Amino acid sequence: MKFRVKEYVVLAIAFAAVVFAVVFAFNGSSAGSDFREKKLTPEEAVPANVFGENESGGIELPPELSLTTGISSAEASPATDRSELSVPAAKPVVPAGVPGKSAPVLARAPVKAPRPATKNFSCAGQICIDADTGKILSGRNANVRHPPASVTKLMTIFLVLDAVKAGKIELSTPVKASQRAQNMGGTQVHLAAGEVNSVDDLLYALMLQSANDAAVALAEKVSGSVEDFVLAMNVKARELGLSNTKFSTPHGLPVSKKERASGKLPDMTSAADLAELSRALIKTHPGVFRYSAAKTKMFRELSVDRKPLPMGNHNKLLRLFPGCDGLKTGWTNAGASIVTTASRGNRRVIAVVLGGIVPGAQKGSVDAKTSQRERNQRAAELMFDGLKKLDALKYEPTPERP
Repeated sequence: MKFRVKEYVVLAIAFAAVVFAVVFAFNGSSAGSDFREKKLTPEEAVPANVFGENESGGIELPPELSLTTGISSAEASPATDRSELSVPAAKPVVPAGVPGKSAPVLARAPVKAPRPATKNFSCAGQICIDADTGKILSGRNANVRHPPASVTKLMTIFLVLDAVKAGKIELSTPVKASQRAQNMGGTQVHLAAGEVNSVDDLLYALMLQSANDAAVALAEKVSGSVEDFVLAMNVKARELGLSNTKFSTPHGLPVSKKERASGKLPDMTSAADLAELSRALIKTHPGVFRYSAAKTKMFRELSVDRKPLPMGNHNKLLRLFPGCDGLKTGWTNAGASIVTTASRGNRRVIAVVLGGIVPGAQKGSVDAKTSQRERNQRAAELMFDGLKKLDALKYEPTPERP
């Protein structure tokens, strides 16, 4: 009897084991099927911070590396069927940036191309270069010589900043205006003979107001006379390899008939030379952006005997083109010129438009206002195209701050 009880116990245990095994096998196969069929969302499939966070904490994706195959991040709207989303194989490569600067940040919105200059706009020459390498990104008649007007002042500020760097003068050094400075025509800050301003204040006047009297005062302070300063300008031009450049003034005003009769020629340069001059200026004196990027400044702000003069930067692209932070405009009867620069993702371009004109209503005349406006449009075109070629439009602007 005892033997039969034991036999039943063994059989019961064996039966229970079989049932348990069958149930486990059934549930396991079902779970495996669910796992294989489940489609992971991008949030589940991609580890957090794979792409890095922007300043607001959101995930940033380069347009060409959108999670949706064949669709940019801007096109992937919330209505997109996310069951069809695929997972990128690798983390996108973002340039690490340059020393002293943060890594590039991907653009938060697409960059709109600027309006092209009107068909009746023409210029003596134009060029756009990579500011880092000097590589020409686009150009036309870039070596044609033409008067640069007030863009000449880029060489003037170059020599003044050279003198500051060499310790010959300081930005706080007082500069006493001469009678020659007072007598200057054209755009000015109306210096009076004997009036004293700092080098720093006069550099703002030079770059924002495009003040010709400030150019003369600075030239005399650095070299003792305008003539010696002009000699130094041309020495610098040769050092930089500007073979199509010859300066006659520190300000860029046209020479008078009397001066022409005595053999004096107007300032002459080319778009290519101006681009190289600007590239050297930026590399040697990055502090130039303190002046070229400033939109407004008060001259004689602390003066007790002269009325303060508000100055506004003539370079409208500082406001109109994201990332633009310089450099200099110019206008005379020889046309509208500009050297402008902008950066995105720590990639910088320099664009030059030399001697731009739009014909006026009367035969042989020039429409000054329209010429300057369309000059700006052409420069914006050149910068946009240059940044596009450098694959920099996908990044946020990275201008230098004054």
